[in-house]
Amino acid sequence: MKRAVAAAVLAACLAQPSTQALAQTVADQCFAIGDIAGQVASWRRHKKTKDQALTQAQKYYKNESDRQAVTAMIERIYSSPEAMTPDQASMLFTQECAKHNKPATAQ
Repeated sequence: MKRAVAAAVLAACLAQPSTQALAQTVADQCFAIGDIAGQVASWRRHKKTKDQALTQAQKYYKNESDRQAVTAMIERIYSSPEAMTPDQASMLFTQECAKHNKPATAQ
């Protein structure tokens, strides 16, 4: 009986029409910025062109501030003479974002 119920639930889930996932807003979310930078660096290391990366970003990032942030990131990563590893890119962009978003200390 449990198998039949599990099979029915699984079949119902698989039968649902797939929907395109919507990209979430990433502006000012440092962990997300770091993850995206790592992905962009991976694209470069795997020979995806800068134009392909920009097209990919335009497809998935609909929020204007997100597009600007990701486009600037792509420009910076692809303009570097040496390709960064995904970890290097992630750490660099996360650190810069954290410094930029650091709350002002009271004096």
